[in-house]
Amino acid sequence: MTLDQVQRKLPFGGEIRVKEHVSLFGRFLDTALEAIDYSKVPEDKVADVVSDLLETSPSELLALLKKEAPKMLEVERKARVDFGHNNYARWREPLDLLEMLWKMSQELGENHAHGGPRDGDTVVFDTLAHLQPKALLVASEIMCLLRGGFADGALTRWRSLHEIVVVAMFIAKHGYKAAFPYRLSVWFSNSRRAANYNKYAGRSGLRPIGAEELAEIQAMRNTAEQELGRVLKNDWDWAADTLGNKQPSFTDIENDVGMDHWRPRFKWACQHVHAGFVLPNKLLGMTEAKKFVFQVGSSNSGLVDPIHMTAISLMQMTITSLFFPDSDFDRVVYGKVMQALVGEIGDAAMTVKSGTLGGVEKGHS
Repeated sequence: MTLDQVQRKLPFGGEIRVKEHVSLFGRFLDTALEAIDYSKVPEDKVADVVSDLLETSPSELLALLKKEAPKMLEVERKARVDFGHNNYARWREPLDLLEMLWKMSQELGENHAHGGPRDGDTVVFDTLAHLQPKALLVASEIMCLLRGGFADGALTRWRSLHEIVVVAMFIAKHGYKAAFPYRLSVWFSNSRRAANYNKYAGRSGLRPIGAEELAEIQAMRNTAEQELGRVLKNDWDWAADTLGNKQPSFTDIENDVGMDHWRPRFKWACQHVHAGFVLPNKLLGMTEAKKFVFQVGSSNSGLVDPIHMTAISLMQMTITSLFFPDSDFDRVVYGKVMQALVGEIGDAAMTVKSGTLGGVEKGHS
């Protein structure tokens, strides 16, 4: 039976086909096995010969891989560049509009931050001024993944963008009462993570945090406890007093700011974060595939949702920041322009999906 005849049925209806080719690893294994001349090696010595091969083969294989790598990597890189051109050719309009929105958000956010809080609370204003650039950075990462053909990875990063937006909305809504403990929460987090780091440093081959640095971390944590009047026990405990909930979760914060209707999409985005079993043909990158394959690289399918969701969240973050401490005519106009642009981005993405399938060469790898 040749390799291209091998076929294995999968329990969820797909199949695996192994294409006929000889890999570098296969060639090396064949050479290693040929080195064992069973006609000349006594049966009781075969195990010793195999053991010797196991000692020497790894270094020889690594040397062979390094020798073959430049040619192999050149081919892979060319394929990625070609794919990138094809992917952009297909999704150019919505990607360009999304980048336009990003630039608009960046300029509006920067100008607003430089303008100062006016009559608004300085802690709240400064906190929002920190969250806006954080959202822009995550959005930049999403756009990079979209251009690279990683729709599911982009959806995963949107999860972080959504969290940033919801926290910003919560702080803008509740003011100093929410912003102050949120800002102090970093010192409690640092203390917990330092202790966790040192707990496993030995097993992980890491250098433990020294006593002097640990003392500094603990001192900052103690100062935060004195200022706040209590200990923050977990990552969302900073919202406890505002919510009147001793064990708040991100879901509680979502509910409080009326963003709970995004929870199904948030949970959807979590599928690609955690290790739960998901059928491989249910990935966004596989939505237009005509046959089952395991996606291990780029795909020019499935970009509609992460493009539009990113646009919506970026708009939400910018408007939340821009409208604190209050709105004025200019800011309302900017908000409406962003809303219109977000609508165009969604429409453009849907048009690409429905109008270019089959018209542009698909690229699954």
